[in-house]
Parts: sequence; structure tokens; C-alpha cells
Amino acid sequence: MFAASPIKTAIAALALTLPMLAHADAAQDAAAKELAQVIGLNNMPNDLANRTTGSAGPLLQEYFVKNKINLSQEQQKKAQDGFKAYAEGVHKTAADYFNSAAVKKQFEQEVVKNYSAQFSAAEMQQIVAFYKTPAGQKLMKQQPVVIDGIMKNMLTSAEKTLLPKMRTAAETYAKSISK
Repeated sequence: MFAASPIKTAIAALALTLPMLAHADAAQDAAAKELAQVIGLNNMPNDLANRTTGSAGPLLQEYFVKNKINLSQEQQKKAQDGFKAYAEGVHKTAADYFNSAAVKKQFEQEVVKNYSAQFSAAEMQQIVAFYKTPAGQKLMKQQPVVIDGIMKNMLTSAEKTLLPKMRTAAETYAKSISK
């Protein structure tokens, strides 16, 4: 009469542990967000914008090659003189993208995902509390992997939205030079 089937027992056990799992996830998310704040990861969107801006020149060159545009001496000088303003425009486009609310939310999710994959909530709390604990040493070792994962995923995601805008900027600038 008191014997339960293994399936019913497993379902009951799962139902009892779900609230604990949700609490653990919330604690781990909070710990990851606090850790990111403490170690200064909140500046990473600006670093992403700077990295992205580095493609302004190659995109402009790609446009010239693709459209078989050969610049005269005068046009080359015009291109050199205006390149700084063009690059600043591309940088603004990238900075606006990476600092938008939607991308900041995505960034926060990437931070939580990547840190949670490497550290438990307790470890992250130890790191925040005292940076030179064993958990702090693990942070120093794993931090490049985490940052690389975040940067890679953010740049991959940004490429879909940002690359067409950067190509348009390159095209507009190239057309202004070749007139």
C-alpha cells in the first residue's frame, strides 16, 4: 500500500527539488552579476565597440575592391583626410549598438552564462569577498576563457545587425570620395 512506483517517486522528488533549483539559479545569477561588477566587466561593451571599429578600414577597402573603384591621387587624399571622421562615425554606430538596452541585456546574460559555467554561486561570493582566496586564483586562471566566450558571442551576434550598418557607412563614405 505504501510502495510507490519508481516513476511516481522520481516525479515527486523532482517536484520537491524544483524550487531549490530555481533558488540556486537565482543565487548563482546574482553572484555572477556582482562578480562582473566587482571585476569591472561592465566596461566590456566599450571594448567591444573599440574592437568592432577596427574593421572600418577593411570594410571600406572591401567596398572599393568589390566595386572596382580606383581612386585618383586627389580622391586618395580626400579619403585620408576624411577617414578619421568616417571611423568615428563607425565607432559611434558600434558604441550605440553595444550600449543599447537590448544588447546590454544580452551582455548580462552572457556574463551570467559564462561565469556560471565556470564557478558556483559560493565561489563567486568568495571571490567578491576576498580576491585572493582559492576561488580568486581560479578566477584569474579562467577569466580569459570567460571573457573570450563573451566577446566571441557578442561579436557574432553584433555582426548580423552591425555589419550591414558598417558596410553602408563604408559605401556612403566611399561614394563621397569618388565623386
